[in-house]
Amino acid sequence: MSACALTVRWAAASDVGRLRARNEDALRIVFAPPCAVLADGMGGHRGGDVAARLAVDVVAEHLAVAAGSTDEEVCALLGEAVAAANKVIFEHAQIDPGLAGMGATVVAVRLFGERMCCAHVGDSRLYLFRGGELELLTRDHTMLQELVDAGMITAEQARAAPFRGMLTRALGALPELDADVFCRPLHAGDVLLLCSDGLTDMLGDDEIAAVLSGGGDVDEWAAELVAFANARGGRDNITVVLAQAS
Repeated sequence: MSACALTVRWAAASDVGRLRARNEDALRIVFAPPCAVLADGMGGHRGGDVAARLAVDVVAEHLAVAAGSTDEEVCALLGEAVAAANKVIFEHAQIDPGLAGMGATVVAVRLFGERMCCAHVGDSRLYLFRGGELELLTRDHTMLQELVDAGMITAEQARAAPFRGMLTRALGALPELDADVFCRPLHAGDVLLLCSDGLTDMLGDDEIAAVLSGGGDVDEWAAELVAFANARGGRDNITVVLAQAS
């Protein structure tokens, strides 16, 4: 069946941060069928706002009405949803000079049965917290990640690099785009974390895991993660979405 066999509790939090004038992150949560989308916009005056909003609106609209009961079907739906969002953002930027150069990252999850599928583009991330261990499920589409993969720098050096935001893939940059898509099992007790780089640029994975290991619930964890990133300097907009399965 396409419905999620597990009960899922959602929470989300978003903040402009300490240095930015406006919040160019966006998120949508759809409860039936259960799915979530997070986008981080970029590009000129109002461009980032528009790109992020278009990304989450188009992807969520596709996922909310489309069915699917196998990994292949749901991965195809996610890929089509992201491709549609990319097309809309690219076309808006061609029509309106004020939106030229706008783009967005995106990470989206769709839950079904006892499975989760993800599509992502850019450096917004999806983590899985299971049994006290935090696992990064997505791979950043950035110049830094390519240097790490090539063995030219370490992951720790990448965290301190001044050009962390140089993307190699983003929605709206080209008329056609392929997202990374994959599926994984989902167990009772699992916590999924979708986040923009405003969180991960401020906090290490061990610090994120420490928050999720503490007492409280997903609402408290979402608020704590945003507050923690702001306490570290809040250099960018910070957005998190949490889903806890039971």
